[in-house]
Amino acid sequence: MPQSPNPQRAQLQDIARQLVVNCPDMRQMAREVAVDALKKFARSSLDPDTVYLHRFKAAQSNPRSFSGWEHRELPYQSLTLPQLVMQRFDANDQDNADLLGYRTGFYREGAHAGVFDERNEVPMAPADVLRYFWQIDFSSVFKQKMQAFWADSAESFRSMAKANFLSKVVEACEHADLPEQRKRYRLLARALAGVTDWPPTLEQLQQTHVPDQGVRLHAFDIGGYVASDMLRAVLPDGYQVLYMPGEVTALHLFANPAQLYWWVLQNTNAADNRARLMAHFALSSHAEHPAGVGLEHLIDLLFSNWAGSAHDAINLLDKPVEKDAFSYLRDAARQRMSDDAHFALRSNADLRKQMWVADLHAFTRFAGAMAAFDWPVALAAVGAGLGETGLSIDEAINGHTTAERQAGVIGAVLASIDTLFNATLLGEETGEAIQVDSEVPAVAEPYVEAEDEPLATAEDIDAQVPAPLRPTPASQRLATFETNALLDGEKPGVGKMQGIYSLADGFYVAIGDFAYQVRYVGELKSWVVIDPNAPFSFYRNVPIRLNAQQQWEPVAQGRLLGGTPRFRLKLWGRSDYAPPPAERIPTPYELLPRQQAQLRSVDDEQLSGITYRANQPHLEEACDLFRTLRSTLLNDAKEYLSTVELPPRPQLPLFESNPAPKQILRGCYSRCDGVVIGECHAHLGSKRFLIDNMAQLRKQKVKVLYLEHLLTDFHQADLDAFNRTGNMSQHLRDYVAELDRSQATDSSGRYTFQQVMRTAQANQIRVQAIDCMASYRQAWLATPTGPIRQQMMNFFAHRVIAADQALHPSKWIAFVGNTHTNTFDGVPGLAELQGAIGLRIEDIECGLPVRFGVDPGIQPDQAANLAAVKCDLLLQVPIAPAHGVARTLEEKLRAVGSFSFTQVEGTLQMIHRSKDLTLHYTPIQRDGTFYYIDRASWPRVDKRRMPSLAQLSTLVTSNGLTFVPL
Repeated sequence: MPQSPNPQRAQLQDIARQLVVNCPDMRQMAREVAVDALKKFARSSLDPDTVYLHRFKAAQSNPRSFSGWEHRELPYQSLTLPQLVMQRFDANDQDNADLLGYRTGFYREGAHAGVFDERNEVPMAPADVLRYFWQIDFSSVFKQKMQAFWADSAESFRSMAKANFLSKVVEACEHADLPEQRKRYRLLARALAGVTDWPPTLEQLQQTHVPDQGVRLHAFDIGGYVASDMLRAVLPDGYQVLYMPGEVTALHLFANPAQLYWWVLQNTNAADNRARLMAHFALSSHAEHPAGVGLEHLIDLLFSNWAGSAHDAINLLDKPVEKDAFSYLRDAARQRMSDDAHFALRSNADLRKQMWVADLHAFTRFAGAMAAFDWPVALAAVGAGLGETGLSIDEAINGHTTAERQAGVIGAVLASIDTLFNATLLGEETGEAIQVDSEVPAVAEPYVEAEDEPLATAEDIDAQVPAPLRPTPASQRLATFETNALLDGEKPGVGKMQGIYSLADGFYVAIGDFAYQVRYVGELKSWVVIDPNAPFSFYRNVPIRLNAQQQWEPVAQGRLLGGTPRFRLKLWGRSDYAPPPAERIPTPYELLPRQQAQLRSVDDEQLSGITYRANQPHLEEACDLFRTLRSTLLNDAKEYLSTVELPPRPQLPLFESNPAPKQILRGCYSRCDGVVIGECHAHLGSKRFLIDNMAQLRKQKVKVLYLEHLLTDFHQADLDAFNRTGNMSQHLRDYVAELDRSQATDSSGRYTFQQVMRTAQANQIRVQAIDCMASYRQAWLATPTGPIRQQMMNFFAHRVIAADQALHPSKWIAFVGNTHTNTFDGVPGLAELQGAIGLRIEDIECGLPVRFGVDPGIQPDQAANLAAVKCDLLLQVPIAPAHGVARTLEEKLRAVGSFSFTQVEGTLQMIHRSKDLTLHYTPIQRDGTFYYIDRASWPRVDKRRMPSLAQLSTLVTSNGLTFVPL
């Protein structure tokens, strides 16, 4: 929305824009080198992102091609030319440059082409490009530009980091539930930033300030791996605050270390949230290395005691920060950029070392990391440090051009500046002291479970906890880890290797009468028993220790067996959210349970009356009742809509430039309590917007999601249970799965109606149906004229929303089709009926920028007899389409590393193209509500339980594969 002039705001905005523009963009620099190479060697102006280096196992002679060879097989490795600039040719290529033209070549088509010859060849010799890369040494050039950026922009970064922190304090105070929480956040702001006047001046933002007010500042680490952009503050009363710049919720308050440990578990229990947390740590810390098992494995170890109150790995170093907090963040960001660039780019010096020393370990780690981290390191780090993630930062990472990526970061940073200058004082009243009241205890109480806390039953644990992590008696814990290794005649080690047997295939210990394979965790200086069938995975593990008799034994499992508090099961999907009681007066248009059972599977012909089954009188009676209810609903809807007096329309939030999602939502909810999202049901951008910004909706105090397609009479009881527990009944799950299939949503399972519902529930947003069978099933013997679906659904949904808001007043969001959002074909939309704002979200082609503004509308289609569609606002989101032309698996999964999910003879399978160029089929197995695969060769994936197929897809993708929708 247009802002009143403020010179301080304008200065900060200028600094932010210049800071982002000056930041080197690795991807764009690589593109420029690739463009130069194409001009130099191929005399071509091709887009370098459409030029591929393919590697093959064999070749056939072809005198017509530039290289003299052709390939009639799938390449076993493919890189775009900009990717090749960053990754370089490997050491074997350097040693055998004269052979490059035989099994490698540049082509205009990706791995799917199947035939690679003169028809799709780019006339450019790989050996020439290899030598050219040696001349320019891209890694060194990028690092020089990065050093220049920091030399010129270090103080600007520090000032902007401080501004972002203060904006997050403002948001935390706005959304805190208790006065004591707000007082602690204000104390933190004063202690770290030294700001008492509001809004802060540019001079105050530029000043350094050593933490005071009794607040002690620390880094945050897991197993000694220090997060590069997080701060941990210990307040005088013992409470801790974790600051995570770049996140929607950036400040987290903990009463004691046990709560912090639980927060880490809750933010690493699925593929996507674990990846998000690990993104705050340097790339080099993620994988194994000679000195330790790496952050990924350490996080697995945290779950061995998931019902305990602490773990030694959390804040192992407890590193104090005895300097200005924002100088520390600046220096950490600079070091992170340098470390990631070194990890992600191969320089001439790196390649010489690889060629001379033949130490391939670092480059194995590099290859795995780059499979998951092909992004502009520096620019993304700047954005995360200064702004908030969401669609804007997604543009910064995945934007097609530098301008798009810069626009994404700038949008996120400007959103934080707006928060800073739109807020009132940090104090609740002007001049209020930023301090904690005296009644707050000076020392935190120890972590004690409430005596009346209900305990989980064995049935609860079996139903909700993944099998590998269920508590078992000590005598049974090791049963599935037993090996056939023979230790007789072998001598155990001494000293640091006390009781450890070193065999040809690894290390072992003897516990009782059995031998168990173990691995050393260097970070924790301890040993763990591992799965002998998956020795490179720590998903299943048993920590062990030496007892007083110097014999190895499992470490106790805390309270896992002594009575686990039931609330801890939320780690595995059980909700700790208690929504309002299901108080709802049924409408006169809903079917009773007896009729619901009869009509659950009825087809349209019988429902409409086209067919009649005399031998099923009860079913025919139910169909007659349905038709009566439907006619009554239509008549009531027409009568109501023809006379209704609509509430005043809210003012629309408008912005000078494309806003971040946070600004859009905040602007809407500052003007009214409801937002109606309209979509074309097959589009993904609308669902993605909701899923990616559900946490932001929660911060705006949205309490309920009203959803089209779900029926109050058939589904609301199951939805009420889902809202309480997070578990969908089989009936509801089947219905929503069929809804996603019939509406052709995302086949990867990520941007679907089901994921919208699950993400809402996880963010304590209640899901409420706003259709009923009478409004939804348009099966007529003679269809009435006019927009009857819009009339019936809009009237019924308005009635449900009004009644629900009367019982549980709150902010809300509705998710419906475009034609139900605002007035369509003369029928008032939900936005008009409820006095809300209608926001239409539309998919646009990848590569185009996000656009937001007043909706110009979709013109009517006379041929299809469709009226014009126009909402209040329009958000256009660039996103890849969910489906291409249906093709066979062989055609769709051509590239090595491509995978998908599909049913094969009634069994859900993961199919992927392996390095041997064949398709491999892996059954997807179920453990209660969890999905997993058995694949020991993929230690980061093998047997790891995921709560949904979308999470399993994310997990496999993080292992370097690429999902392909079928």
